[in-house]
Order: sequence, then structure tokens, then C-alpha cells
Amino acid sequence: MPVSPRSVGILAALGATVLWSGNFVAARGIAHDIPPFTLNFWRWLVALVCLLPLALPKLKADWPGMRRSWRSMAFMGLLGVTALNTLVYKAAQTTASLNMALLVPTAPITIIILSRIFHGEPVTPRRLGGVLVVLLGVLILFSRGDWRALARVHVAAGDLWALGGVVCFGVYSFCTRYRPEDVSLEGFNAATFTWGLLLSLPGLVWEMAFLPVPTVSAKVAGGVLYVGIGCSFAAYLLWTRAITAIGPVLAGLVYYSLPLFTAVEAALVLNERIAPFHVAGGVCIACGIMIATWRVRPRLRRAAS
Repeated sequence: MPVSPRSVGILAALGATVLWSGNFVAARGIAHDIPPFTLNFWRWLVALVCLLPLALPKLKADWPGMRRSWRSMAFMGLLGVTALNTLVYKAAQTTASLNMALLVPTAPITIIILSRIFHGEPVTPRRLGGVLVVLLGVLILFSRGDWRALARVHVAAGDLWALGGVVCFGVYSFCTRYRPEDVSLEGFNAATFTWGLLLSLPGLVWEMAFLPVPTVSAKVAGGVLYVGIGCSFAAYLLWTRAITAIGPVLAGLVYYSLPLFTAVEAALVLNERIAPFHVAGGVCIACGIMIATWRVRPRLRRAAS
């Protein structure tokens, strides 16, 4: 039975989300060993090296479109490569995990708002209901089943860095729908990765001049390789394919499952116990995504005899 493009898009968005969920585990482990611009630069350099064998054979055909659309791809590189994870890695130095967890899933809300403003996409009752159910699951998951924990959350400087990263991701996902049609998926990602690296250089030079030299260790090297290969190379290919197939709004709703996968990975990697509130939150997130993304097919009317 052939798989529909819609199903492929949802699976691609889910795969990217699973990979991205490990980004927070890795960042938490090495955030104090390597400064944010440096970590982000090496992350995307690794990703670009992995992507070049796929992109170079298509460069000749992609080059006219790249030249014509260089401004938009530079902007995408600034959002999705330079700014997004640099802000997240900066936030990881000072922000509590609960605060981060409550901020990250708000990115799809940015996508829905932008899609409504610029494209008039309707916020249907079913989609709104799915979003609310997902948010309920997120709150259950990261309040650890104790609603009083939400009242103890305070806004710190790191929270503002994280919020900036969330907004960048939402705007990036919305703008991905404008990917030039005459540029391949691999060429588009290679161009945005390259622009993002170039725009990261001023921050990298500043850190090299004024901050201590990072200590190279197996933990840092492993973290850089994971975020470079998994969270950047593989995840961004999957995410761009998902946006192309199902649009930024539905892909953004799948992104709501990130807290669930983060909790599971933390249990596997850090030996954290999976409690009942993990199950309850995960069920709400899964149900909310199904409500918001499920397409009801109209029943075929029988021809009058």
C-alpha cells in the first residue's frame, strides 16, 4: 500500500523532532564546557561537511536559483543556523529546565499566527482544540503533575534568550515554505548552512578573543558530533521535507511532541525515572497532535438510483 505524501510529511516532522529532542540533553551536558557561538559554529560546520556530498552534484543546476534568491537564503541562515541554537545554548547556561521546556513548545503558535496573518489560514475549532490538548500535555509533563510548580516559575535572563530562539524557529519554519522551487532540498540546506556559518563568524571571533579556550574532551566532541550530524544534518533535511509536504502549521503541531521525546531520552540517557505524569502528558500530546492533524475524508454520496 503506497504511503501518502501527507503521511511522509508527518513522519519526517516526527523524525526531526525526535532528533532535536536530544539537543537539549546534549546542550545541558556541555553548555559550560564550550561557549554558545563556538558550539553552534562547530555544530553547523559538521553538518555542512556531511551535506556537501549530497549537495555538490546538484550545485550546477541549483546555482542560478541560489544567486537569484541569496537574500532570502541568507535570512533563513541567520534565523535557523546563526541565531536559533546560539540563543538556545546561551539560555542553557542560566535557564532552569522547566522554564526551557515550557517555552520551546510555543514555536508552533508563532507559525499559526504568521500563517493566519500572511496567508489567511483558518484556525479551525478542531485545530485550536488540538493545540489546547497538546498544551495541557506539556503542562502536565513539565509541572511533573504538580500544578504548584508552574507558580514557582520565574522569568530570568536565560528565559528571554530561550524565547528569542523559539521565535526564530517559528519564523524559520514559516519562511521555509518560500524555498525556491528551482533549488533542490540539499542545495537549499547547504546554502543556508553556509550563510549561517558566515554570519556566525563575528560571534565566534569575539568568543575566541575574550573567553577562555574550550577544553577538548570526549564529552564535548561527542556532543558536537551528535548536534552536528543528528540535530543539524539529518533533522533539517527531514524538517524541510516535512514543511514542503504538509506545510509549517501541521509540521509545527507535530513539533509539540518534542517534550515527550526529551523526557524519554532523559530517562534512557540519564537514568531518570518515568513517572505517571510522563505517561499522562505523553497521551495528551499524542492525542492533541492527532486531533489537530487528522484529516476527515468526506463520505461519498451514493448516486440516486
